Amino acid sequence: MDLNHLTVFQAVAQTQSFTKAAGRLGMDKSRVSRALRSLEEALGTTLLARTTRSVRLTPEGEALLRQVAPLLSGLQAAVERAPGGPAIPTGEVTLTAPPDVGRALLAPVLAGFRVRHPTVRVRAVLTYEVVDLLDQGVDLALRVGKPGAGSFVARKLMDLEAGFFASPRYVERRGRPAALPDLARHECLWPPPPRGRGPFGAGRGRPPPTASVECSDFGFLAELARAGGGVALLPTFLAAQDVALGSLVRLLPEVSFRDAPLFLVSRPGKPVPPRVQVLKDYLWETLHAAPRRQPPSAKSGQGLTSDVMEGVPRQRSESRAAQRRA
Repeated sequence: MDLNHLTVFQAVAQTQSFTKAAGRLGMDKSRVSRALRSLEEALGTTLLARTTRSVRLTPEGEALLRQVAPLLSGLQAAVERAPGGPAIPTGEVTLTAPPDVGRALLAPVLAGFRVRHPTVRVRAVLTYEVVDLLDQGVDLALRVGKPGAGSFVARKLMDLEAGFFASPRYVERRGRPAALPDLARHECLWPPPPRGRGPFGAGRGRPPPTASVECSDFGFLAELARAGGGVALLPTFLAAQDVALGSLVRLLPEVSFRDAPLFLVSRPGKPVPPRVQVLKDYLWETLHAAPRRQPPSAKSGQGLTSDVMEGVPRQRSESRAAQRRA
């Protein structure tokens, strides 16, 4: 059996496309198909269910991918670190993050990373799904909230902050809330309540205002706030550019919610490929220092941000991922 066929199989499984796998590997699509047929014949089983519209793993294919993904990653790392290997990090790193974090936090960081490491390509996958790093061949992940149990290494980068924002047009029409209870008289744009709690945390003695519009996508809430739709609860990193441009203003600035941690998650085991290590180091260098650049707040609303984050799709996805690993 040709071990290169396993690399081809992994690429097809991860991209769910013969065409995309061929592009990633720099091969003709026909060569990819032949390699997969040869591998299936050698193993005596069907690894991929093919139709004219889709490619999906069979149960046997899923089992093989779980076994070969860490082995191929370790082999590539060993080759990169071997004497005579590349003098500088090179290759592709796959990184996943929630869409809002990816657009507002990750994109500027990757721009700087590519200047420093132009030989390392980055494939960014923005999704609320908690991707299984080993099964999907993902090298790194940014995740909001403490990761659940699993086969990975998690390192806290920073605590994200959230606050209240509205457009100048809305403030001119409806006025500024002077205190948290005043929000009950405003159009409130919240994420869905987590596990029966409101965005202020039921049981803390502060009844939450009812959301006028509820959505788990912070980007949507920000867009609605820009249009004058109400007061939105937003991560400050997402609203920062709008505040600078004047399309949003911060309300109740003395109130700050800072207990939603952002973690950098990676696969377990050594050695780490240099192409992955340099991105890990750069993310730590840039994002871990970010909280020190944020101005302190006079009043802390501990509990809101992590409660709110529990209501977005990532939590349901994490439960599914944990069940798969079990």
